[in-house]
Amino acid sequence: MNKIAYMTCVLSLAFTMQACDDFLDSFPQDTVTNENFWKSKEDADKVLVDIYASLLLKDAIFFDEAMSDNAYLVWDWWGGAQQVANGSYTTSGEIPTNRWNGSYEVIRKCWFLLEGIEKIEDISEQDKNKIIGETYFMLAYNYYVLTSYFGDVPLVTKTLAIPESKQLVRTPKAEVVDYAINKLKEAAVMLEGLSQEKGRVTADACRFLIARMYLYNGDYSNVLETVKLLEDKYQLYREGDTPYEDLFSGVAENSCEVILSVVCDKRVGEIYTSHGGNGIMLLKGITGEDPYRGVTPSGSLVDAYPMADGRLIHEAGSSYDPKKPYEGRDPRFYQSIVYPTGQIKYLDVETGTVKERLYDPEDPTTVPEHQYNYSQPSATGYMWNKYIDYSVYAMNSVWDRTNDIIVFRYADVLLMKAEALLQTKGESAKEEVCNLIDQLRDRCSCGRVHRENYNSKDELMELLKNERRIELANEGLRYMDLIRWKDAEKNTIVTGVGLTGQMYGAYMRKDGVGKDDKTVDVDNTPRRYIETRYFNASKGYLFPIPQKERDLNPNLTQNPNW
Repeated sequence: MNKIAYMTCVLSLAFTMQACDDFLDSFPQDTVTNENFWKSKEDADKVLVDIYASLLLKDAIFFDEAMSDNAYLVWDWWGGAQQVANGSYTTSGEIPTNRWNGSYEVIRKCWFLLEGIEKIEDISEQDKNKIIGETYFMLAYNYYVLTSYFGDVPLVTKTLAIPESKQLVRTPKAEVVDYAINKLKEAAVMLEGLSQEKGRVTADACRFLIARMYLYNGDYSNVLETVKLLEDKYQLYREGDTPYEDLFSGVAENSCEVILSVVCDKRVGEIYTSHGGNGIMLLKGITGEDPYRGVTPSGSLVDAYPMADGRLIHEAGSSYDPKKPYEGRDPRFYQSIVYPTGQIKYLDVETGTVKERLYDPEDPTTVPEHQYNYSQPSATGYMWNKYIDYSVYAMNSVWDRTNDIIVFRYADVLLMKAEALLQTKGESAKEEVCNLIDQLRDRCSCGRVHRENYNSKDELMELLKNERRIELANEGLRYMDLIRWKDAEKNTIVTGVGLTGQMYGAYMRKDGVGKDDKTVDVDNTPRRYIETRYFNASKGYLFPIPQKERDLNPNLTQNPNW
């Protein structure tokens, strides 16, 4: 089993580093700070696995999906994701505060390790460089998070005493990004050629994050140079009838497509309490325990999937029928989403086996507790199939999972390359871009891009944005894509993307089926109304600096209009 994952779980219980409510008060306060601690490689490993715990994303990527136009979160009490989605969050909001505090807590631990390992005499140079390389990655990863959400942030390059931390100022984003990328480059050199256990950072994981940081910051030439270092080492997983679904269900989690993943071992879950499990996405009545019933796909995401012949639903020549919306769609749709009148998997508790039956939120004879008029159904009428662990163990215990969470994969390398080509070469890159998209479609036996319908850079960019949306759905990346493309202010009903306007769910075939029968007209057909969202473009493209941090340190300026 994965030693890092196992040690992380044990360490959660046996090796506690003081975690504080805010970054400014965070510094090591327990026995590991004394000079007697740093004696061996094992001491450094203890701190490293505690740092690795920050990469145990658990439910976070799925709730992040609900911050975007891809999904809806029914509750307002989990981490503030619903408030970000509908534009009601403030400078004291949970998401900005948790992003800031969580990242700086990991950065503090990284510097604690980087300084402490220099005191260890009984350690080989290779082991030392390996630990430093992994720590540099974690350091850079958290600066990637901070700069993506907040822009300019304090650049911390050593452990800080409290008086020092209260004098910090925000460093320009470009400088922080350069610093993080340089650390990743150093890490890649240190980790090159070293054998790593599954779930641990590699040189290629460093290169992937370098490429993403270049992409997010508009340095497209360097994106192209960086992805060259990954292209010959990985490939899309293509085995079986449902290769896309299998990547996330656990069947193909060891495939040649995965660059970095969080290992969710069954034994680890039992020790660590859980990895989040299926509960955040499953509905009542199909599992052995009572799930959350909370994060469900949106109608606009469903509409984003092409037809089986490769045409988008509104593309010239499309056979899409808005009153038969689930017929003849891209195979990734069926492998990602459970839809009304489709099949849903459930646990037969009497036989202890997983079976299938009809799912229809408008027909109480199918799955009664899923109906719109039940107390806690799917709000949108859809349910995730992607990332569901259908093992009997996970279906019976919805608070744990055995399928890994993929952090980086090769499909994203192809999408990053396509975007960088388009941004550097414009419409002259049409064939290269379409070929890259076709690779993703070919592996699922979907129709290729109809090139006659895409002739300008803008048209190709919209195609690419849509392909990225569906290929990476439910992987926690959509919100930041909307932010960096400046698409968050768009109206979902008008454009099909964005964080403004009415969010809608499934096509409504019947009248009076739910406790709230309000509908939204989409393509002259009624769709279930979910909520009205609002995005303030004058300030929403950056999170606010948490007010508590500014109260503690007046040197921290606030982002515009917050």
